[in-house]
Amino acid sequence: MKDRQANRETKITEGEMPSELSALLSELEADHGVQLSLGAPSVRERYGSEEVRHESSGKIAESGLQRRVVSAPAVMYRDVADVRTILSLTWSMMILALLLVGSGVGNVYQYLRRPDRIVVDGGTGRVLSINDRNYGKEEGIEFGPDRLTREDKLYITREFVKAVYQVDPATRPRDIERALTMMVPDSAVKFSRWLKEKGVLDQQRAESWQTLWNPMDVSVDKNDPYSVSVIGKQNITKVINGGTVTDSRQLRLTIKLVADNKGRADRNLRSGFLISSLDYQELNEPENKVAGDKVMPRSAEITPLTALQNR
Repeated sequence: MKDRQANRETKITEGEMPSELSALLSELEADHGVQLSLGAPSVRERYGSEEVRHESSGKIAESGLQRRVVSAPAVMYRDVADVRTILSLTWSMMILALLLVGSGVGNVYQYLRRPDRIVVDGGTGRVLSINDRNYGKEEGIEFGPDRLTREDKLYITREFVKAVYQVDPATRPRDIERALTMMVPDSAVKFSRWLKEKGVLDQQRAESWQTLWNPMDVSVDKNDPYSVSVIGKQNITKVINGGTVTDSRQLRLTIKLVADNKGRADRNLRSGFLISSLDYQELNEPENKVAGDKVMPRSAEITPLTALQNR
């Protein structure tokens, strides 16, 4: 190493060689017939960002830059344990990402899927159907697509007539509101306006009406499937001039129905129908009596004859 450093630090040319070396070279050339030279071989030395090439001309290369010894590039190797740890972490992250994606897909599916429809017998608690698959049998339950039936028409008609003609002073405002809710909005406006103009509710309140409604026959018209005929008896108890008066009359009503565009809803009592119009007819002359069977003059009747009839 010291010899190399000495050679690098000492710059000589062929012309400055000692005479002994020159004589030795001459003898060697004569013996082998080959021209020999002690000139410096062509080398490359790096000075900062410059490269200076020294030719074997035997002249000393001079430069004002500081000379640096070029060392061989260092080769670095990662520890095997580090490589294994990195690979393990990479696989763990990939598996975790797959699990997160699968969880997200499952959550979206659960959110968008249809809810399960379960039918349970209220009396026994037995499950009868799950998603249209029958698991039991019950006489009062029929499985199939929803259809508006004759029973739905009769049900909404009975409830409407009862709310109008059965008078209970404690619940009369709620009963009228319930009846108006079961009607087509335009017909409900006409009916409420008629009740206000004729003073029906005011008279019932002033005379303390209490009535019982007994339906005698409720049937769907054979010629018009959306018309329901009702025959019933109304027993009225009221107070006139300080005396209690009873009144009994038999009525025939024709209720016109329409299908509700909202289907089965709370406003139509889950029947799917609304009341469109009402036609009224009295079948017998009412008898007004006081206690003691003394005949009294009949009070003025205020009954919605054709308040809802479309004309």
